[in-house]
Amino acid sequence: MSMSTTLIPLAPFLLAAFLGLLAVLVLLGVFLLTALRVIFGGKKRNPQLDAEEARLMQDLNRSLQRIEQRVESLETIMLETGTLRYDDKTASAQRQAE
Repeated sequence: MSMSTTLIPLAPFLLAAFLGLLAVLVLLGVFLLTALRVIFGGKKRNPQLDAEEARLMQDLNRSLQRIEQRVESLETIMLETGTLRYDDKTASAQRQAE
């Protein structure tokens, strides 16, 4: 029996192993490049832009809190007037989400 006939049944497994190893190496390379970019940073940040971004995020947070309060008020009004009804499943799902 020659060596080539012994390897033929193993060919699909060798190909799969090679492709798997190649995929792992590519993922490792991407991970390392991403880690290096995070560690050393791409661009230097401008402190003035950081302060502006923080202010915008605070404004957005305040606006979302006001919207949440308004929605809760509307829900209360609608529940009291009977135009909105919660079944047991919806109410329990909401309680779990909070």
